[in-house]
Amino acid sequence: MKALIRVYGPPYLEAIHALERVAVESPHFCLMNRVILHGDPITQTADWLYNYFRERGKVEYERCGRLLAPAKELEGHDFVFVWMVEPNMEGVNSLIESVDDALKPLGAQYTINVRH
Repeated sequence: MKALIRVYGPPYLEAIHALERVAVESPHFCLMNRVILHGDPITQTADWLYNYFRERGKVEYERCGRLLAPAKELEGHDFVFVWMVEPNMEGVNSLIESVDDALKPLGAQYTINVRH
């Protein structure tokens, strides 16, 4: 199951970083976003990912190799959370609350579409 996010309005980059923090803080998700997607694939080694994501929260080096979802999961959206284990409705609602909490201080608006 995945949650596709489209971010509206500034501050776009800060909103993406806030969503990355949500994903990094939970062991239940893989993620992909347009910022990483358009990065240099040569630099996206485990070392680069570790240094990038440790600025977003506590992430173990071993997890960096499993943190990114395939680019196709974005389906044209700005950000995607992909659950590693099928969530129940409480898990979906918890993610929505976390996204609300992360983006509200920034004033960024978003839409979310949850799909199997």
